[in-house]
Amino acid sequence: MTRLVIGSYTAEMDGTGVGLVVVPGGALATPAPSFVVADPPFLYAVNELPAGSVSSYQMSPDGGLAPLSTRPTGGAWPCHLALHDGWLMAANYGSGSVSVHPVGPDGRLGERTDLVQHHGRGPHPERQTGPHPHQVKVAADGTVTVVDLGIDRLVHYRLDGGRLHRAGETAVPDGSGPRHYVVHPSGRWYVAAELGSAVLTLEQGAVLASIPATTSDVLNHPSGIALSADARFVYLANRGADTISVFRAGDELSFVAEVSCGGRWPRDLVVDDDRLIVANQHSNTVVTFRLTPDGTPLPTDEVTQTGSPTSVLPV
Repeated sequence: MTRLVIGSYTAEMDGTGVGLVVVPGGALATPAPSFVVADPPFLYAVNELPAGSVSSYQMSPDGGLAPLSTRPTGGAWPCHLALHDGWLMAANYGSGSVSVHPVGPDGRLGERTDLVQHHGRGPHPERQTGPHPHQVKVAADGTVTVVDLGIDRLVHYRLDGGRLHRAGETAVPDGSGPRHYVVHPSGRWYVAAELGSAVLTLEQGAVLASIPATTSDVLNHPSGIALSADARFVYLANRGADTISVFRAGDELSFVAEVSCGGRWPRDLVVDDDRLIVANQHSNTVVTFRLTPDGTPLPTDEVTQTGSPTSVLPV
């Protein structure tokens, strides 16, 4: 049976943060673990604080967690992680940088080996006054792509010996505010545009199309995006509309359906075989849906209560 690891995060007015990493064996209090990744038996979390850091833990067979190490990222408000070939990379949203740490065979993190700074801005007067990396992800060919909401760019790197070497970039429409992306087996990329409330289709570094994220006319900020297990459908979490939108990934991306997220402010979602798991940050719930053959998410009775869930990970 799949077990869930849930990272939760509540920002305080003084710029600090509190949170929990929730596992089947209980919960471990740790500073602001807003995003988690795993390489069993090890778990890694960002600590999304003004003086950002990353932490590692060991998971026991019963689901418990034991702290192993914490290292500063050298940046502010880290919000996303990627593991690749013995290295952990963190996207520092607040300071516009990406850090690299070595990962030991015992799961412990070493001193930072690189810190790459982005530069620039976008047209949004509040959200794009500077660079804001929101996702770091590794492609099948080893290319590291950093999605930068602040500068409307997907910046590509090659990771070599713990250092990131810039390998190009992909521009998206001004003010779209890219947040996260997924890669379809066809080679097309689908990008959640947080500020433009849209899904962008990219192919060979060019934007082919843009489709609205929701049918609602409320102020909406897309967050998580995921592919179905058979790659026929794309799922998008809508914060504001509080829905999950379903798109068919055919010759063109087309709208299929839109359903309630089962809570408020869906910050993250993940596909686990025939299930869709959604972290609703403002209603303190993680809700599980069953995916039908036509791609429609149907709510189940699986609801996990937890404080401000921001990341959910099946292990």
